[in-house]
Amino acid sequence: MKNTRTYRKEHMSNKAQILRKIYLGLILIMFIVVIHDSFVHELPFYYILFLIGGLIIGRIVALFTIFYIKEDEKILTFRSTPLGIFVLILLLVIRFAIGKFILRDFNIIWTANALYLFFVGIYYSKMKNIIRQVDKQVYKKLFDENKP
Repeated sequence: MKNTRTYRKEHMSNKAQILRKIYLGLILIMFIVVIHDSFVHELPFYYILFLIGGLIIGRIVALFTIFYIKEDEKILTFRSTPLGIFVLILLLVIRFAIGKFILRDFNIIWTANALYLFFVGIYYSKMKNIIRQVDKQVYKKLFDENKP
């Protein structure tokens, strides 16, 4: 495990490393807010469905990001498809423009917490997919270099 982590750090582009750190930071902040509100406002248990929904949507969104190794530099990087960029913009619009209005129509009281849980699920799924694709490329590269 330590070897793969070291290999990832040495061979991942700065863009991919920064993206991973941003997702971790967002997850931590949103999760802290939700935990705080769950104690203060007694958040209902069915809000966990927003997290599950976010995990499912996150798996779908993560399919639009493709990781590959630049052969000339031996650096692992990624690219997003045009559809992936469209979905990202759509998710940002939902999060910051219309998310609260949609949830208020469903009588969701703590709309910010519902949105936080939804996006925690999305970011967590994207991070897991990033690590899965990175490991796949790392092991592929390791096995290709070790072939006689």
